[in-house]
Amino acid sequence: MVEEEVRKVVTTGRSSVAITIPKRWLTALGIGPGSHVLLRFMGNYIALAPMGGAAKAWGGNNSIGVDRDDPEYVLRKVITQYLRGASEVRVRFGDHVSIKGSVKGLVRDRISGAEVIEEGADYLVIRFVMPTPEIPIKRLLNRMMLVVLGMARDAIDILRGSGGDPEDVIERDNEVDRLYLLVERLVMSGLIDQAVLSKLEVVDSRELVNSLMVAKSIERAGDHAWRIAQVVRETQTLCCKLVESPIVNDIADLGSMAIDLFRGSVLSFINTDVEGAVKTLDMRLKMRGRSMDVIGKIYSSGLPVEIGGRLMMIVESIRRMSEYAYDVAEITLDTYG
Repeated sequence: MVEEEVRKVVTTGRSSVAITIPKRWLTALGIGPGSHVLLRFMGNYIALAPMGGAAKAWGGNNSIGVDRDDPEYVLRKVITQYLRGASEVRVRFGDHVSIKGSVKGLVRDRISGAEVIEEGADYLVIRFVMPTPEIPIKRLLNRMMLVVLGMARDAIDILRGSGGDPEDVIERDNEVDRLYLLVERLVMSGLIDQAVLSKLEVVDSRELVNSLMVAKSIERAGDHAWRIAQVVRETQTLCCKLVESPIVNDIADLGSMAIDLFRGSVLSFINTDVEGAVKTLDMRLKMRGRSMDVIGKIYSSGLPVEIGGRLMMIVESIRRMSEYAYDVAEITLDTYG
């Protein structure tokens, strides 16, 4: 049941005022004379919380019990605590201690600022060494974008026959995932404590949430750059080099077009450039026409299935990257238009 009371604000000094609070409310929260409370300015209201409750709501320490031999499953549990704002997590492996080494490696690879600070025969203690919340969200979005663009360009160059290593592109996807999780954690902190918004350099919660949506589109575009590199690597292992196909240059040109589109779209959001977002959306028909032309060439080429099918997978990933560019452009218009 929600209780409400109207109280009068009184002046107590030159720079402060006071308001009385019903004693029964404070008693229910365990607050009494001498207690310390946390006040949060939430934009259009002020929240008061006991210090103990505030610590539990964001930050603090947590424990995870491992109940299966699946390192990825354990990693997912650790990530959940990370996103909830835990400062430390104790992982107890019990009868599943054989996966401890794998979990330790996954945590270090996939979570930004994660350090193993204590280790025993059947447990790990992981601390999340976070940067200060003064990191602007858009700076992280720009960094994510640069990593994904590098992956995509290198994957397309390898497709053209540059001689690069697809594995290098594949490994960089972990950096994109780490940055995305960091953005999500900071967004969660901003939603819980709106006093953080100015430090993240966003105007309000809506812009903060939309920044997370942009980060997700960037992360998914990175998945498709990873996929292109993986397809090229698989083909090299199974039969041949895709560059030997006469259609490869058309596909690579389509990929370069999608990369430029994606870059312009993300920069439009970062720079609050509504006109740039509109230009991205105006490219839809042209990009679709080029995609259909390339798909038609693959169908009519008479290439073996193991080649033609993989070329189609690459075209689909390129098409999806352009779709994420349109998503970001629409978010830009919704946020700043």
